[in-house]
Amino acid sequence: MDDHNRFRTFYAPRSGEAIGPSAVGDAFCPPPTRPGQTLIDLVVGLSMRAALAVQYFMWAADNAGGGASWRSWAEPEPGLVAAAGVWTLGWVDPALAAFVLLSAALLLGLSLSFGLLTRLAGLLTVAGALWYALFVLPPAWPGALAWGALGLYLALRGAGPASIDWSLARLSRLG
Repeated sequence: MDDHNRFRTFYAPRSGEAIGPSAVGDAFCPPPTRPGQTLIDLVVGLSMRAALAVQYFMWAADNAGGGASWRSWAEPEPGLVAAAGVWTLGWVDPALAAFVLLSAALLLGLSLSFGLLTRLAGLLTVAGALWYALFVLPPAWPGALAWGALGLYLALRGAGPASIDWSLARLSRLG
């Protein structure tokens, strides 16, 4: 007896039995949830995004020279300009690098707040944390590790159900 006939012999339905998943019933076999669709993903995604967004906003406000006017955002404080010269290893104009860093921090904070392009923001956070730990301040690796871990989670898992990314993904499946 070959395997196919053996399977039919042992698992053939008896008269009156239903065939397929409906035979078990929905109470025993709920439909599988999609990755990222649970309440835990909602809470963890929101908390990770909020933690990183607040950190980015606070860092940008501290390095913008007070942030009282738009001019302070366009002209970063001299300490950040000097630090940007060291961080970029002299390859880029320090004032331009400081302005780009401030702009990137604000854009990443906004992106994480709304949950838009979260995976990209997570990858940029991981890259920034790695750069900081390797070239900027190696003794501060625990802080960079924390930032990198938050960014890695968001890069791998996404923003969670309470985000624009999630809404756009759901809409794209309808069409």
